[in-house]
Formats: sequence, C-alpha cells, structure tokens
Amino acid sequence: MANSADCTSSHCSQVFLTYGPSLAGGAIFLSLFAVLIPVTLALGIRYKSSIFATTIATGLALEVVGYIGRVLLHNSPTDRTSFILFLLGTVMGPTLISGAMFLVMPRIVAIYGEEYRSWRPVWYLFLFYAFTVVSLVLELAGGIVSTIQDDPKQIDTGIRVLAVGLAIQLVSLVLFIGHAMLFAIAVRTRRHRLDTKFASIYNSMSFKTFLSAFSFATLLLVVRTAFRVVVISEGYGSSIAQSEILLLVFDGLMVLLTTLILLAFFPGRILGASWSETSARRLSKTQLQPIRATHYELPSTQNSPTYNHMGIKSPMAHRSYYSAPPPRNELVNSDALW
Repeated sequence: MANSADCTSSHCSQVFLTYGPSLAGGAIFLSLFAVLIPVTLALGIRYKSSIFATTIATGLALEVVGYIGRVLLHNSPTDRTSFILFLLGTVMGPTLISGAMFLVMPRIVAIYGEEYRSWRPVWYLFLFYAFTVVSLVLELAGGIVSTIQDDPKQIDTGIRVLAVGLAIQLVSLVLFIGHAMLFAIAVRTRRHRLDTKFASIYNSMSFKTFLSAFSFATLLLVVRTAFRVVVISEGYGSSIAQSEILLLVFDGLMVLLTTLILLAFFPGRILGASWSETSARRLSKTQLQPIRATHYELPSTQNSPTYNHMGIKSPMAHRSYYSAPPPRNELVNSDALW
C-alpha cells in the first residue's frame, strides 16, 4: 500500500513515478493497440461476431488511452491527470478483453455436444459478466480515489479497492480455466457420442490449433492480471511499480500478445456459421437431452439376388454375409479436445 511515512507534505501523493517513462516504449504500444482497433472491428463485421469484436475493440481503446497517458508522463512524471489516464486505461482494458473471451466458451461446448454443458449458457454468461462488471466498477472507483486524493489513508483505501477489483478479475479467469478443464475431462471420460452436426469443425486442424492458441491467450491474461495485483497491492511507490521493464513486459506485452492471438485465430472465422448457431440466446432455449442410439432394421432378403423363391439353394447364398454398420464414435476423439 502507499507508504504514508514518506509523506512530508500534502502534495506527496502527486509523485506517482520517480522516472520519466520511455517515450519509445509508450509510443510503440500506443501505435500497435491503435492499429488493432479497426482490424478487430473489420473482423467482427466480416464474420458476424460484432459483440465479441466490439468488446475487444473497447478494451484496445482503453489501452490506447492508457498509453497516451504514459507518453504524456515522459515529460511530466508527476502529472496527476496523465497518471490517471495511464492507470485506468491499462487496468480496465484487459478486463474487457477477458470479458470478450468469456463469450467463446459456451460456443466451444456446444460444438462438441449439448450433453457436455454443465449449466445453461445464459447462466454461465451471467456469472462471468457479473464478475467482469464488478471488477470494472471497483477498478474505476479504486483508481480514481487512489489518484485524486492527497490523504494517505484515502489513497490506501483506493489502492485496496483497486486491488480487490483486479483480484476479482483474476478469480474469474481462474474459474474460467477450471470450467474449461472440467469440460475437457468430461469429454475425455464420458462415453457419449459427439454431436455429428459440427463434426467438420471439431475434427479440423484449424479448430484444434484455435483451442491451443485460445488456452495460451488465457494464460497470458492470468499472468498479466496476477502481476498487476502484486504491483497495485505494493503501492505506487514500490520498487516493482517503478520498474518500467517489468510493466512493459508483464502488462503491455502480455495484453498485446493476447490480442494478436485472438485476432489471428478469430473465433468467428474458425467457427464459421456455427458462431451464430451456438449463441447463448439460441442454446438457452434448448433442453438437455441425451443422444439416443438410432434404431437399425435388417434389410429384407426377398429383394436379394441370392434369394431363391423356389426353395432351391442359390450357389451364392452361402457366401452372403450380413455385417452390422460400424458404430458411430463410441469413444471420444481425444485429438479434438480442448
């Protein structure tokens, strides 16, 4: 938390940074995040996933605002307004990006089959979106209180609130990973038939690569969020908060790589038309029903060329064999898993 013992005047809280941030580092991240915004929106329009793309674009816009503030801090490290822009932009931007990622999981479950979902998609989205909204509110409130106040006690209170908001985001990401792991275990262990409706998707190499990339992007956000929790908890004047290299690597770079992965393996492109078919609104209207085996009837032998109407044995009759149709995937294809 903020070290009130170092405060010798009412204006000590204005010194947020003890160094001038690198102009080149801030400008590079600012430019990259700005360029990705129209790319994200274009992909959302192209693949009819506007909500997902808009949420990510909003997160990128906040990152742009954050690095505008950091560029301004290059010439005036003690400027309060610039630090507020930097803090709120870089803290809240990744929260929205993670919120966009929460949209994808129900669709992945639906691709494999409705019997693998643990609860209705609308409940799933309500839970994780509640985490996201609460996190954003606490981050905004804590960031403002900890930067506009000069009283050390109020600064510490704001930092605690901000740290709680980041911790809630971290918890939501951990729960998201836990839900994904339970889903993967369920697909591996249950001897249910996969839904053949989307077999062409979950058997494709692009979908398997997408799952690996999406998992890696989620882990990057976990690392970034855990780092910011530590930084904020230690206070703005701590050594880790004053390390520019750590900030650019474990915050800026992690968020940038996450966004690049999401755009390179854009879910709307990978899932194609199934993106709209597996939306939470449509899935919530369906009831969970086990997949039943299809009744198979033996073909009539009267139409067979080897059938002898006169009761005389056909020379080919003894060579006629019936083989049951091969069963449809009784076991789960482990290559198509999360």
